Amino acid sequence: MHMLYIFNRAGVCLLYREWNRPLRTLDPQQDHKLMFGLLFSLRSFTAKIDPTTAEKGNLGVPLLPGQGCSFYSFKTNIYQLNFMEAPSGIKLILITHSRTGDQRESLKYIQPFC
Repeated sequence: MHMLYIFNRAGVCLLYREWNRPLRTLDPQQDHKLMFGLLFSLRSFTAKIDPTTAEKGNLGVPLLPGQGCSFYSFKTNIYQLNFMEAPSGIKLILITHSRTGDQRESLKYIQPFC
C-alpha cells in the first residue's frame, strides 16, 4: 500500500496517509486537488460512455452517489488506483502497487469508519 485518500462530497480531503511515496513532487493541497479532479473526471467520463443507458447527462456535471456507472480502479505499470464511493458521498482512494489485486473488499472494510 502506498497512499490512502478520503474525500467528502465537496472535495475536501478528510484524511491522507502515505506509507511508500519516495518522491513528493507537489504540496499536499495541490496533490489533493489533482486527485479529486481526477476522480471527478473519471466518474463523469465513465457515466458518459456507459453503453447500457441512453440518459447520459452532461459531461462535467457532478453525479450523485450511485448515479451512473462507476469505475473501481485503474492501473499503470507502477501503481493501481482503487476507488469506492460511499452512499454518503465519501470517496475512498487507495493507491497500491500495480501487482496488487482488487482492493474493493479492503475499501468496504474501511468505509464504515468514515
